[in-house]
Amino acid sequence: MRGASRPLVLSTLATLTILAVALVTPACRRRAAAPPPPPAPPLLGTIAIEDQSPPSDERPDAVAIEVELRRVLRASGLFAAAGADAGEAPTARARVAFAAECVEEGAKGEARAQVRLRIDTRPSEAPGALAFDLQGQGVEPYAVVAKKARGAEAPAPPPRPSLSALVVRITRDLVDGVAARRRLQEGSPTALHAALVADGGELREEAIRIVGERGLRDEVPTLLKLLGTDDETVRDAALGALIAMRERRAVRELTQSRSLRDRREMRKIIEAISILGGQEADEYLSFVAATHDDDEIRTEAAAARARLQRREAEAGR
Repeated sequence: MRGASRPLVLSTLATLTILAVALVTPACRRRAAAPPPPPAPPLLGTIAIEDQSPPSDERPDAVAIEVELRRVLRASGLFAAAGADAGEAPTARARVAFAAECVEEGAKGEARAQVRLRIDTRPSEAPGALAFDLQGQGVEPYAVVAKKARGAEAPAPPPRPSLSALVVRITRDLVDGVAARRRLQEGSPTALHAALVADGGELREEAIRIVGERGLRDEVPTLLKLLGTDDETVRDAALGALIAMRERRAVRELTQSRSLRDRREMRKIIEAISILGGQEADEYLSFVAATHDDDEIRTEAAAARARLQRREAEAGR
């Protein structure tokens, strides 16, 4: 049992995709054009609620949860407002499954909830269609008032936290995360830069990925700095974006930012440098293949250098 003084904790288990280190089409060197206008979002259709809570004398109010979640989803900006032409718009349906309960031990109690939110659109291939499957969980501690001795007048105990409100709160966090990522995808370079230099989190990784997809070369200096961060997830996302833009300035950063003794990082660097190509990359791979004290790293560097030279020969460089 955790302490009652701990604040509400909400965690999102959504999985986000980042750019992988792979061969990509060279990006144009001129400044990327603004993205086209986003397609119209779908209408919000049915919301199916599934209460999987264990048997208890205090259960979430499924009807109240459905009403509040419809309000949250409509306010998110992910869905179109109903109008005269609503019949032609695709329709998204939501499915929310949750389990919530209050657990007490001595003078401490916790309201706990787990939520799974799924959204899909019909037809699924329609422009602007939404499809995601997210999970979250939350805990809200509270104090349990001990009963007084029999015959003594005991005050009414404070109410337990609302399980319904906890379920809605977790789901709102999941929806807000999706909406924020969607705004980034459709946002301006200024909005992307703000997310890129933020403290961290999933939105920062998403902004890095979008910068790479759009080829926003003004952000290359920021991405190069991120290659030296201690956060491996951010570091890998920045590397993927730089590879997407075929930014050879990353070669020098890669060769200087990580230790030659870090085998795991060396494998990433070797492959990335071979994809980026150029004389500096060739010289580095040659050096590693000849001098590294690990046989496997030397072999991988030699093979990566051969791939680099083959690709550049095919490209006529």
